[in-house]
Amino acid sequence: MTGTNPIPICDVFIDESSQTGHRYLVLGGIIVPTPFAESLTLRIMDARLPQLPRGEMKWTKVSRGKLDAYKRVIDLFFSPEFEREIHFHSLAADLSKQNNAYFNEGSREIGFSKELFQLARKFGRLYQGRFHIYPDERRTDQKLEDLRLMLNRHINKTEPHRDWPYRRVQFRNSAQTPILQLADIMTGAIAFKLNGHDKADDASPAKIEMAKHILDHAGIRDISRSTSISGKFTLWHRNLKMVP
Repeated sequence: MTGTNPIPICDVFIDESSQTGHRYLVLGGIIVPTPFAESLTLRIMDARLPQLPRGEMKWTKVSRGKLDAYKRVIDLFFSPEFEREIHFHSLAADLSKQNNAYFNEGSREIGFSKELFQLARKFGRLYQGRFHIYPDERRTDQKLEDLRLMLNRHINKTEPHRDWPYRRVQFRNSAQTPILQLADIMTGAIAFKLNGHDKADDASPAKIEMAKHILDHAGIRDISRSTSISGKFTLWHRNLKMVP
């Protein structure tokens, strides 16, 4: 899959990490053509064995005993089998520069929804076709249907020939969605490094090793800088507006 070739409906699974109590919020999404989603899910379940026959995989659960299984799942994402079909895109927002009182009606949820909008919009810029956007389930007063309408209206302004490409924006339960779990692991690794958790005295050696495994695969040497816009694994540092 490339950013210039037409594609059918794609599923985009989006997870977030470090929204509360940390400097950097990170959102990450995996895009997979809908016909590949089932096969990717089955391959993820196979890669978990034998250490993880059941239960939800997530960054907070990375441990020495489970490390090999987590690495195999990451290796699957970067394998030649899914090199062209499946990509990961992420954004990081420095919350120390976010002024919810001025820009977001005093609401952290509105600020979060704006970042979700930006990442979902990026998929629409990079890829042709139509999208099902599946954020990880969370409590919020923001309506996903409003987000879908905003995404479609925005893209229609610049590309009126595209017939409302965001067809579905619905929550998914990560415990029941292995692709969301994969997004959580990669998003968590970025946030772990960006927020300096790897430098803490009590930092988990398993998470340090896991983050390095992921970022080495991705070719990211400086986590504080944005990568190229497109590719297999990208990171976009958002420049948030300051109060004028």
